[in-house]
Amino acid sequence: MRLIVAFFMALASFLTVAQEMTEMRSEFFYCTLNDGKTMEDVREQSKQYGEFSKKNGTHYTQAILIPMHAGETNYDYITWGTWPDGKAMYDEWGSFANNYDSAAEEVTGGAAGTCRNSIATFFNLVARIPMDATERDKKRPVQFSRCSLNEGVTLDEVAAQEVKNVKQMEDAGFKGLAIAYHVPYMGFAEPDFDFVMNYYWYSFDARAHSAQNFGAFAAENPEGQAAMEELISCGGSRSFVFETMFNNLPDTEE
Repeated sequence: MRLIVAFFMALASFLTVAQEMTEMRSEFFYCTLNDGKTMEDVREQSKQYGEFSKKNGTHYTQAILIPMHAGETNYDYITWGTWPDGKAMYDEWGSFANNYDSAAEEVTGGAAGTCRNSIATFFNLVARIPMDATERDKKRPVQFSRCSLNEGVTLDEVAAQEVKNVKQMEDAGFKGLAIAYHVPYMGFAEPDFDFVMNYYWYSFDARAHSAQNFGAFAAENPEGQAAMEELISCGGSRSFVFETMFNNLPDTEE
């Protein structure tokens, strides 16, 4: 199914250890439920497409985002699909468009929903702090913020500082966190930002620990936050509940 996707910009089953930025591709579809349909219908539709993708050998993963603290929205859910690279993106789209029954209907939401807006991004996984699989939640919190580069700053410089900051956080006992950057690719009119910063926690406990302890950590390590403020300015943060529907990417983990 193609009700897909939006991770946000992130990230669940396709996050592996990042030593430097990786440039994957993501797509986001903003959707409303059709009359009489529920999120269970959306999940079932997505998983049916996952079986098709797996059978046809395409490298693609899909998740659903449900608004948590996202302000006023004109959608019920976002589907987020990700490929390991540009070739995989168009291989999968080709398989879907040419070989999947009712592809034209599915791309706009299928029987379960109606999707009216879609975008694609370059998805750069920057850094992460691992978490044992037994401690991870099935449904996980994610957060997105729009960011602009300060004059003369490059995204590589921001990522390098992010890696330093995340290492400090790991040393301080934080866990279960991944950070990715989404750079506009297609479907954007004239974006007034340079990239979207995507925080992804492997569990709500990890998010709660961060909420409880990050203030004190930042006060004890002010240089990290100060360095980021010299590089970028961010705002408009929104949070969602992330749930993986299927993962047909090679060499990835939940």
